[in-house]
Amino acid sequence: MKNLLIKVIVSLIIIGNAYANDNNLILVGTTGDYPPLTYQTESGYQGKDIRIFAAFAAANHFKFKLVATTWPSLSQDLIKGKFSVAIGGISDNKFRRRSFYLSNAIESSAKVPLIKCAATNLFSNFAQIDQDHVMVVENRGGTNQDFALEHLKHATIILYAQNDKALASLTQAPIIADVMFTDDTEANYWHQINPQLCVAAIPEKFTVAHKVFLFAKNAQGKALNKLFNSWWQINKIYYE
Repeated sequence: MKNLLIKVIVSLIIIGNAYANDNNLILVGTTGDYPPLTYQTESGYQGKDIRIFAAFAAANHFKFKLVATTWPSLSQDLIKGKFSVAIGGISDNKFRRRSFYLSNAIESSAKVPLIKCAATNLFSNFAQIDQDHVMVVENRGGTNQDFALEHLKHATIILYAQNDKALASLTQAPIIADVMFTDDTEANYWHQINPQLCVAAIPEKFTVAHKVFLFAKNAQGKALNKLFNSWWQINKIYYE
């Protein structure tokens, strides 16, 4: 416990020095298109991950500003210093582990096929999805795209820069896509919001991945990551 306290104090000193010239302001990138974890409303950004980081910042007396990014540009924006932290439905993967400091898991999820409920009888297994005539839509630059490119051998894959635009193509005219593979957290949310959307009840199950926050790979990012993980270890029970 004593060692943990010392580490937290050291982290606070490093982070305080890093942001002292900017009123302790932390720039935080988010796509704002991945409900229920990050999304935009008329009053600003909302979502579970936004609430978590806001509580962390308040507990440690930091100010933070949310910065818009996209899935294709998120990693490069963080590498180039457009912001120091990235949050909002971000999955752990090998590239991100090499390039950034990762928080401990915020939650876990697995990829599932989201379809129009009216098409439930057409997609009862993965093979029926992976057909030449089937159009699968994904957001460019994220793990949804990675999943589709790895697993689909026959279906046509359509990529959108924004996650919400990809989803809209399933139900909004002109309807372009038949299926979207996304995390079960998001798929279940959209089923509740839009009764036209359902998770296809296929028997195949896919690898579970952790959702994480990304921190810049520098001294300040390392210190902030350690501080967040210490805070999250104590506070995650309030977000389960």
